[in-house]
Amino acid sequence: MKTSIIFKKIFSSVFFKSGLVDNKIRQLGAKDLTLILMYHRVVPAGQLVQAGMYVSPATFVSHLIFLAKYFNVVPLNSLTVKNGLAGIAESGKPPCVLTFDDGWQDFYEYAYPLLVKYQQPTTVFLPTEFIGTGKQFWTDCFADLLSRRQATIPGKLSAPDILTAVAYLDGLPGSFENQLEAGIEYLKKYPLNKIEKVLAGLSETWQVDLAGAGRNFLNWAEIAEMKDSGLVSFGSHTVNHQILTTLDNTAIKNELIDSRKELLQRKVVDSSCVSFCYPNGNHTKEIAAMVRSAGYHLAVTTKKGWNHADADKFTLKRIGIHEDMTSTPALFACRIAGLI
Repeated sequence: MKTSIIFKKIFSSVFFKSGLVDNKIRQLGAKDLTLILMYHRVVPAGQLVQAGMYVSPATFVSHLIFLAKYFNVVPLNSLTVKNGLAGIAESGKPPCVLTFDDGWQDFYEYAYPLLVKYQQPTTVFLPTEFIGTGKQFWTDCFADLLSRRQATIPGKLSAPDILTAVAYLDGLPGSFENQLEAGIEYLKKYPLNKIEKVLAGLSETWQVDLAGAGRNFLNWAEIAEMKDSGLVSFGSHTVNHQILTTLDNTAIKNELIDSRKELLQRKVVDSSCVSFCYPNGNHTKEIAAMVRSAGYHLAVTTKKGWNHADADKFTLKRIGIHEDMTSTPALFACRIAGLI
């Protein structure tokens, strides 16, 4: 365990026991603020998943119990109500919204049963082109290649423009986890077509094939079942999960319009409230305006913080939740209170 995490566990425990966290949450709630949490995956520890991309089932249970005590967990579409939220409990607890990015199949396996057990609503953002397929995100392709790499074997790369990127990724220092994080951050600056070329180059250089590892994402039958429960709603995460700031306006419009159309045709969303999530959180004022024009009613970012009732509904803030930073109730509480 990293030294920084150990210290945060110690400090969070002190803050939690002192009542500081409880007071901070109540102060934020009294200011008419709304908390939106950002999850990605709920999976058992030990799987080939980025550290910042998951919480364990046990940790997720602890979150749900904590939230039930301190918050009124409400559906995301509550935020579309003018001048505040609908259905806020008379208890005066601050409202909280749960969101999950990407539509992973393990949401159905691990998170959904727990949401049913504790009767808490959530929203899942779907990249429509990946749903019900065996496709992988490029981030998972990179993780798979990195985990199976052999000694570097320089190949005859067909595209000279990717040589620099391949060489940089091949020479990343540190542990697997550090190489994975650094490599993904490095590749995010490129458009998808170049990333795919770089991955092909790494496949050749490391002598590892790019074969997929089975279905990673939800299918439409699972989505329909969860929607019928009344607890899980869905929104768009574009068609191809491309970072919108790397695309031209025509491509952005296609990602927005086509994904919304698919969700409506499959009756996954209600036309009265269709939500959107920016891949990687990347957006501009122009892109946010395009989201509004495409027929969406709100959009969430990865910018950290709580939201005022009069906040711009197309640049809503969220607090990212992952295992390292929220594995205990005290850590979780301090994370959402902004104390660590």
